[in-house]
Amino acid sequence: CVDAAGRIVRVEEAGRRFGAELGLTLDLGVVLVVEAQRALAALMADRLFEAMAGGSPLSRGSGLLRLDPLASSPRIDAITFSGGVAEYIYGREAQSYGDLGAPLADEIRARIAKLGARLERSNEGIRATVIGASQYTTQVSGSTIFVSPLETLPVRNVPVIAPAFALDAEAIDASAVASTIRAVLRRLDLGDSDIPIAVFVPWRGSATFARLDGFCRGVIEGLATVLARGHPVVLAGDGDVGGLLGIHLREESRLANPIISVDGLELKEFDYIDIGTMLPNSGAVPVVIKSLIFPSSAAPGREWLAAEHVVG
Repeated sequence: CVDAAGRIVRVEEAGRRFGAELGLTLDLGVVLVVEAQRALAALMADRLFEAMAGGSPLSRGSGLLRLDPLASSPRIDAITFSGGVAEYIYGREAQSYGDLGAPLADEIRARIAKLGARLERSNEGIRATVIGASQYTTQVSGSTIFVSPLETLPVRNVPVIAPAFALDAEAIDASAVASTIRAVLRRLDLGDSDIPIAVFVPWRGSATFARLDGFCRGVIEGLATVLARGHPVVLAGDGDVGGLLGIHLREESRLANPIISVDGLELKEFDYIDIGTMLPNSGAVPVVIKSLIFPSSAAPGREWLAAEHVVG
């Protein structure tokens, strides 16, 4: 990444490797001229299409692979792109963010015709790329929960947001809660999604009427777009206030939407949850948590990793 003056402010190890191939020194503070940026983007695109062609990659491209290469000369009828660069490829983004996204998209578009495959639009874009392993765990909620109506359950594949609420203060500011939720929805590109959203609530402090009221009003305001589409409000906390929050939303805030407010859980951003129906005689619900385990974004390919650890 570069700043407005073209000075490098962030560089990953894989980027250093591309720079080394071009004889470029990519260190923090070095000015990366536009011509050098385009040369880097062209080399990255060459390596990408080289890998897509199948078989053993040519030259030094094999060191970038995380998995085995594709079969030799695979027939590719159509191609789609996801992730941030895809926004430029499909013309949905024009603003520069100081990285190589825009020039890389230009280089990719220039090579698509030579590939002989159709460029098709994907339904999901910037949030569709997943590189990592999924991990499934099952937890049982606490018994101090609130679900109304009970027929709202089960729900599946609900994305979790984990806003950094300021819950240690004596008073809870509803407007601050709302703005914190909205900021996370914007950052995760969930603001316009027509799906329910689970809000993780790391409750701290007492559960007085005033504090519950401030928090609940903030949740309703922050999730206004989601609730306007008729989706349930889904709260998942780590304390024993799930039932209190749910009752307050229904009885005091007069929220008409379905309410799922559970507790006794440990969740984080990028988790997805399935919440099952109420367990008989327990007052609890089973919750399947699907987490994504991402490798380091700076991680190079397998051969380069091996070379980095050779001693002697």
